[in-house]
Amino acid sequence: MSFPSVSDSTRRLLDAVRKLELTLQSVGLPRMLARLPVCWLCWHYCRMLDQKIVRIQRIAGKFEQWLPTIRAYSGDGTAKMELIDVDLSMRNDIEITKSTMWDLRSYCIDVGRMFDQLGYRSPGLRRRQALFLRTLEHSCVAAGTMQAALAEHDNTALALLRARQVQQLAGVGGEASAV
Repeated sequence: MSFPSVSDSTRRLLDAVRKLELTLQSVGLPRMLARLPVCWLCWHYCRMLDQKIVRIQRIAGKFEQWLPTIRAYSGDGTAKMELIDVDLSMRNDIEITKSTMWDLRSYCIDVGRMFDQLGYRSPGLRRRQALFLRTLEHSCVAAGTMQAALAEHDNTALALLRARQVQQLAGVGGEASAV
């Protein structure tokens, strides 16, 4: 099943709202009343942005909560060997999350353009969009910091494991030559 792209959906929504506004004007409604679908759409989008801002702030909060734990594991001698992301799945999951957030960023900008094309200006919408974009940026920075901490931890842990392996091999080689 194929899904239309976000920009295609936005374009279709824009066309439908324009058509509805023109239809309402053509039946004799004053422009102010004919504009109500656009106002409602903006109000609805603002509510969606409010919800997304809260969700993305939670995601950033999770990254910020996990970061000290990862750093603590890196500093603790016995824990250094734990939580090694050998298959890079944690870092890949974080990367997918960042990618999704950047897609949301593009969608937010597209919707802003859509309202501009409709000739609709809303200070509330602009404030929410600006907050949303700042929240996305903050969350992506937190995610990148988390990825870097995971990479640092993994590199340290793997270096310790290699050093132990070298010591063990040297101990086994020393025992073999003594025999």
